[in-house]
Amino acid sequence: MAASEWTINYLPEEGGRITGKLKLTDTDLKYTGLYDSSNKEIIKGIGGALGSFALSGGHASYFHDTDTDFGFTLPRADVDHAEMNKKGLMKQAVVHMKDGSTFVFDYGMLSPKKLIATING
Repeated sequence: MAASEWTINYLPEEGGRITGKLKLTDTDLKYTGLYDSSNKEIIKGIGGALGSFALSGGHASYFHDTDTDFGFTLPRADVDHAEMNKKGLMKQAVVHMKDGSTFVFDYGMLSPKKLIATING
């Protein structure tokens, strides 16, 4: 599979919205946040929470967060499946991991069907 890339919003469980790039390859789904499209204070709170989650072995160990960037990598081997979720006119791609965690990507009013099909491969 050739790598493909989408500009999409990631919705962290802790709240907020991060606009960035989701790149899909044969081995993983790599998300790189480009900018905070919600509230800066929420992102700072997420960064603090991520450090403790990674130390405790939670699913947040996929994340990396520095003063200059935010992102995470989901190994394809750990992805169970992806599905579409609709909230009014807004459409989301929800990635379910084998450990039970979920990652929600909001695609606005655009259809995430092609993204979901690519993830489900």
